[in-house]
Amino acid sequence: MRSQIQLETGFEMLCTNNTGSSCHRQFAVPLALLRFGVSDRVELRLIQSYVFRDFSYGSIYQSYKGFSNTSIGSKFKLTENADRGTQSAALIEVVIPTGSENVASDMFLVSLRYLHSWDFSESGNLNSNIGIYWAEEQAISLIYSFAVGYAVNDQWGIFIEPFGDFYQFEDFNISLDGGVTYLVNQKMQVDVSAGTGLNNDFYFIGLGFSWLIGK
Repeated sequence: MRSQIQLETGFEMLCTNNTGSSCHRQFAVPLALLRFGVSDRVELRLIQSYVFRDFSYGSIYQSYKGFSNTSIGSKFKLTENADRGTQSAALIEVVIPTGSENVASDMFLVSLRYLHSWDFSESGNLNSNIGIYWAEEQAISLIYSFAVGYAVNDQWGIFIEPFGDFYQFEDFNISLDGGVTYLVNQKMQVDVSAGTGLNNDFYFIGLGFSWLIGK
């Protein structure tokens, strides 16, 4: 991906605290990740979105909109073994409180993750990451995910992913998502995904588009 730019964008709808009488909904349009390959081992990242958020509780309804906080980061390739089909990398990200009032948090957040991928067959792969994140005035929390993907053919793929966090090493949250991917060509891909909390109350649906710009 050296000297190439990859844009990953789309739409996401998230609903939390859905108890029938109370619901927090958030729409990110677009949800955008911009990736730039500085070298074969270093990648720069920028994440930004425009958010619509509403809250209802009985007859009370409130709505807000604006930009999310800005996330910047770098990914560093650590190892690669072609014979075993494995790669590992480190990803560090900083979330800067640039977002709109009532939409985004006013705290800095820093995360550090170890990423590992394994092509365990011609059609199957496992992508995992584990790390920590820290926000102002909060204790360190653990984050994790394990995604299993399967290529149905040269264009269609499916995946399933358990993920979550160990918030301040006190509350363990586990969620599950999955989806379908379609490779339009060697530079474009679309995907549809959905997920839900297994021991926490939320769900989301998303539609994504990925475009590799450059040679």
